[in-house]
Amino acid sequence: MAILDRIKKIFKKNSPEVAKVVGHIAADVAKESAEVVEQAKKTVAEATKKAEAVATKTVRTSEKVATKAIKTGEKVASTAVKTASKTAQAATKTAATKVAKATAAKPAAKKPAAAKTTAKPAAKTTAAKKPAAAKPAAKATATKAAAKPAAKTAAAKKPAAKKPAPPKA
Repeated sequence: MAILDRIKKIFKKNSPEVAKVVGHIAADVAKESAEVVEQAKKTVAEATKKAEAVATKTVRTSEKVATKAIKTGEKVASTAVKTASKTAQAATKTAATKVAKATAAKPAAKKPAAAKTTAKPAAKTTAAKKPAAAKPAAKATATKAAAKPAAKTAAAKKPAAKKPAPPKA
């Protein structure tokens, strides 16, 4: 037990010095901890700024891409509408022409037979010339040969449509 007494005396004698050293160590640890916390705050702030910058840049880029896509879509839609409009107008004109020709040909069918027979010789020559002139030169000979039987029937209808209808009494 003498050993324990001796240890107690040494401890009591050295305890104020030990307490001072422990106090200095604690102060150093607190100081270092504060510096680490400050450094961590700065690092987090910088990382946040960088993340915000990247996010902002990404949003701007996305907005630009979206704007370009919308403009392109509008152009394509506009072009499609214009093309459809032109096509519809051309089809309307063609249909109107065909209706006019068909309407003009119907009264000719109601004419007396004598009027048809006098019109046939002139109609044959006119009908024979029209298909050859309307088609390209490369197809002209084949068209003439194929068009002759059809031309006779078409010629019977067309000249009658060109002449005015006889006045009704």
